[in-house]
Amino acid sequence: MSAARPLSESSAMKPPVLLFHGLTGAPAELQTVSRAVRRAGYEVVTPMLPGHGVDEAALLKTNERDWLAAAEAELERLSANGPVVVGGLSMGAVIALALAQRRPEQVAGLLLFAPTLKYDGFTVPKMAAILPFFAMGPLRFMMRLYRFKERPPYGIKDERLREMIADMMFSGLTQDAGLPFMPGKSLADNMHLVREVERRLAEVTQPALIVHAVEDDVTDVRNARRLAGALRGPVELLLLQDSYHLVTVDRERNKVAKAAVEFLERLWAADARADGAEPARALESAA
Repeated sequence: MSAARPLSESSAMKPPVLLFHGLTGAPAELQTVSRAVRRAGYEVVTPMLPGHGVDEAALLKTNERDWLAAAEAELERLSANGPVVVGGLSMGAVIALALAQRRPEQVAGLLLFAPTLKYDGFTVPKMAAILPFFAMGPLRFMMRLYRFKERPPYGIKDERLREMIADMMFSGLTQDAGLPFMPGKSLADNMHLVREVERRLAEVTQPALIVHAVEDDVTDVRNARRLAGALRGPVELLLLQDSYHLVTVDRERNKVAKAAVEFLERLWAADARADGAEPARALESAA
């Protein structure tokens, strides 16, 4: 398997950063991080994934293959002068992992914010444990019959932010706040993507920053720890104490942005050094 190339032909050139939003979400989820990364001198691209930002009908016309194809096209474009740092929030983090597996020579590092490998957070109904059986098998078509309404706390611990985002979602501002519900078909498509990515986690050798809330309401923190142990490159795990699932939006969003910039700077500096020093593997920090 090919390893990632050096970040760029010139160590003075910082790598582009490609970030993906979550399922039913929007690029605005990544605004705080992308702004901080741009200020640090990096080109940042946060595309809207196919089917998102419009309505349920538009989303239902797409699936995980469409999302991945769009992601690969963006990576291909940005990697013309060297590898790219790829990342995302929730499903966006899973897409980033998929790109690292499919195109390792074009991915220099990973920014994984609340990577969602399993829906087992504290607000997820216990019956959700059976969803993979419907999403993966011959009964997958049944998922088309369901839609799952977003429910409080909507991934946000900060009550003021939570109210504002809920108002936007239920007012139809999907381009900024995403959809107020999850179509069952789209959830099944996402679970299929997760299954494929999980099978190949040991192939991911790029340095990675994983940021996860200890109280994630959507995907339990043990998933982040399991992911950190499964990846084969240098891993930094930052655990947040005052956020829920949307770590790039919630109370500690500035801390997340700062961690992302610092990770990028270390990655870039390591490439510029003759000894190619890397971040320590599985460096866990409770912020």
